[in-house]
Amino acid sequence: MTAGDQKKYVGARVSRVDGPAKVRGEATFAAEHDLAGLLHAVLISAACAHGRVSRLDTAAARQVPGVLDVFSHQSDGWKMGKVGGYPRGPAGTSLLPFQGPEISYRGEPVALVVAQTLEAARHAALLVEIEYDRRPHHATLQAALDGPLLARKPLPPLGHSRGKPGRILKHAPHVIERTYDTPAQHHNPMEMHAVIADWDGDERVTIYEPTQWMQSAQGTLAAALGLEPEDVHVVSPFVGGGFGSKATSWPHLLVTALAARVLRRPVKLVLTRAQMFAAVGYRAATRSEYRAALDGPQISALELHAHTQTGPADLFPEQVGMIPKMLYATEHMEFKQTLVQTHAGPNIMMRAPGEASGSFGLEVLMDELAAETGLDPLEFRRRHHADTDPESGKPFSSKHLLECYDRAAGAFGWERRTPEPGSMKDGDTLIGWGMATAAYPVYASAATARARLHADGRVDVEAGSHDIGTGTYSILAQIAADALGTDLERVTVKLGDSRLPKNGYSGGSRTAGSVGSAVLAAAQGLRQELTDLAVNDPLSPLHGLAPIDIEVRGGALHAGTLRDPLTDILTRAGRDQHETYREIIPSGGGQKELDALRQGQDGMIEAVTDTHARYSFGAVFVEVRVDPDFMTPRVSRIVGAFDIGQVLNAKTAESQLIGGLIWGVSAALHEQGETDPATGLVLNANLADYHIPVNADIGEVRAIALNGHPDFHTSALGARGAGELGIVGTAAAIANAIHHATGKRIRSTPITVDKLLG
Repeated sequence: MTAGDQKKYVGARVSRVDGPAKVRGEATFAAEHDLAGLLHAVLISAACAHGRVSRLDTAAARQVPGVLDVFSHQSDGWKMGKVGGYPRGPAGTSLLPFQGPEISYRGEPVALVVAQTLEAARHAALLVEIEYDRRPHHATLQAALDGPLLARKPLPPLGHSRGKPGRILKHAPHVIERTYDTPAQHHNPMEMHAVIADWDGDERVTIYEPTQWMQSAQGTLAAALGLEPEDVHVVSPFVGGGFGSKATSWPHLLVTALAARVLRRPVKLVLTRAQMFAAVGYRAATRSEYRAALDGPQISALELHAHTQTGPADLFPEQVGMIPKMLYATEHMEFKQTLVQTHAGPNIMMRAPGEASGSFGLEVLMDELAAETGLDPLEFRRRHHADTDPESGKPFSSKHLLECYDRAAGAFGWERRTPEPGSMKDGDTLIGWGMATAAYPVYASAATARARLHADGRVDVEAGSHDIGTGTYSILAQIAADALGTDLERVTVKLGDSRLPKNGYSGGSRTAGSVGSAVLAAAQGLRQELTDLAVNDPLSPLHGLAPIDIEVRGGALHAGTLRDPLTDILTRAGRDQHETYREIIPSGGGQKELDALRQGQDGMIEAVTDTHARYSFGAVFVEVRVDPDFMTPRVSRIVGAFDIGQVLNAKTAESQLIGGLIWGVSAALHEQGETDPATGLVLNANLADYHIPVNADIGEVRAIALNGHPDFHTSALGARGAGELGIVGTAAAIANAIHHATGKRIRSTPITVDKLLG
């Protein structure tokens, strides 16, 4: 038997199977679970970036009717066990909450008010009196670069060197030096972070939390509170966006769980939007300093030294060198990265972490180098196309970047571009066309799944994974329906529960390929076992046939004109259901990844394996319109073409790619966390002052997903993820288009009017 004799659903434009439940309000998100006796908590965050709490008075708060307790470092019985850093434990929580008066970063939890009602808890929180002994702080990358307070840590493991770039740059007649900056940006999923903790005695707890990784909450609480991981039950069936911020556990999980255990009642905490800017990570600010040597129309050497922001502990690198190391055929290249510690708190993954930031500098630089050589930006990139991975020297598992260039350029009309800046107009409006290359590594994970057929023909698919809005429910149902030859409506997918088969975190665009392959294996295993039952059953029409001659469709096994319904096979076997469980290790992995997954760790397999380098690729073309008087840029048109291997669901893949492109507009023109230099706090911690695009900011957006190029080196499905690729390079394409329209080269985001007028 082969994988899915029919392909009725995989690759089709299938609407989300969970869509009706969400539209009807039947999908229950974390904060919506209604438990008997539920209490409400309000978190109080530090109002300074560095120092210590000198006075914390809760007397007035405790007098508010309905208040049960106010917890802080002054509370008894709140000492916790040691929790490891990323990826096993939460970023930043080796600095555990409420362990003392010290304040190490902005937004650090200092108190928790718990009351019978949310209104009482909010009112009481305003009455808690807190005074600080403030200490000098660095809350931004620039402040830390200018001052000596915290350490700078070179990261040789992330660095790369090939050839002799130093020697060539020293003697090259034409060297270009450029610096590119990106600011701190903040996750703002529609669903805010929340926790409900409900204890059964002192040794078992159920956690309702929107998470991209249930094993993180299990491991964190088990380590901190002295529990066994299996006694921490995490429930998270629906997640209203995460973008990386929900891929780890944060201090508010710990304090909510402890409060619920002390009070012996379930406790709910929902962070405020302002706290989302301080308490759940952010995309770190970056500075990329390039030196490039040109030998005619070719880059002869490239050097990148990057400084990236991080927090005071559990340092997480924004890997801005990932794309520059591998995207173009440059024989001589060196990359160095330095982490710069700040009091801004722990940074963490944010959609295409490192790649989104790193591609901005690289792709603007490519345009600047193209201009130096007099070449069209697309032609310059074509001449530097890498047929094998320049970093590792290994072949790519699959690469169709040149086709992406052709498809996107053709759909955009790039051949009509005139090269001179300011040469294209619509009336008085300046028109600019720019482009950039996109790439994103293909990560994979060991994965597990279970498939179950019921006597009435219903199919259950179970996987301890997550749907963070990307369509996981849908694609897993499609895979199982095709593998078992049944209708999509007959398949129920169960996700978001730590008691289901274990899987890694939903990040790095790997859930579709990894968990999807496990579901395929489980469904095929179920099909094989049912086939074995049939061919060995004298009462079956298929008795004695070779399994390889049997196919499945319409809910039955078929061989020529012979047919045996799956439900009849169960009935004759005297069973009301039959299930299979499968564990898979993708290409490039081994037993250690599977063992890690079984132990509640991640089991991730890196993008470069022993045999192949695995990346997805794309090309983004952008049109901007700039008012010549006010210099206000508008993105009027985007066309992107992307190579993501086998497309599992054309509708959700397109949605993910378009979402990434739009986020690229946001990064290019809007997003920036503004920090008060006096306090170190975020000044625009709301969605009125932290600018993101609205519908009026987005023109025509078209995403083309190449099909017909399955990549079986990355997954059994031949599929690669689409969630993060679309944002990579898009901000640079917009910057390049703005330069084409105005002649002004802006090397930092966001590209705002003041920069264009300056």
